[in-house]
Amino acid sequence: MRGIRESYSIVYDPKENKWEMNEVLNSKDWEGGCVVDDVLYYLDCSDKALRAYDPKQSRWSVVYGLDEFLAAETTQSKWANAVKCGEKKLALFFLKTHDGKKVICCAEIALERRQGGEIWGKMESFDAVIEDGGLFDVMKCVAVTV
Repeated sequence: MRGIRESYSIVYDPKENKWEMNEVLNSKDWEGGCVVDDVLYYLDCSDKALRAYDPKQSRWSVVYGLDEFLAAETTQSKWANAVKCGEKKLALFFLKTHDGKKVICCAEIALERRQGGEIWGKMESFDAVIEDGGLFDVMKCVAVTV
């Protein structure tokens, strides 16, 4: 959980039945993230990198394999929201400008943990979701399973 006014990350441990502040999570100004297979992912808009926090290793890392895509497509993005969308996948929503219009885009990214613990991403699909993104603000993305 991350606070809005104060950028503090607080983690609940159900085994211990307690809440505690997490300094490693606080070391990044993350928001709009999602959890896939117990790892927190978010797009670092300043560095144009998809970052991953693994609580078992208690460290942040970069998701490899997406450098060119993120540099090309998210250059103008000031925000991004990630949402889990299936087994080992996330959808990344962000704003970009195309032909002078603000466009909300979605990239579906498959995630793979390789030997040595590195996490790699592969962009599986990419499309404009809303052509006139200037009329919309994305408040929150949620995954719904029916």
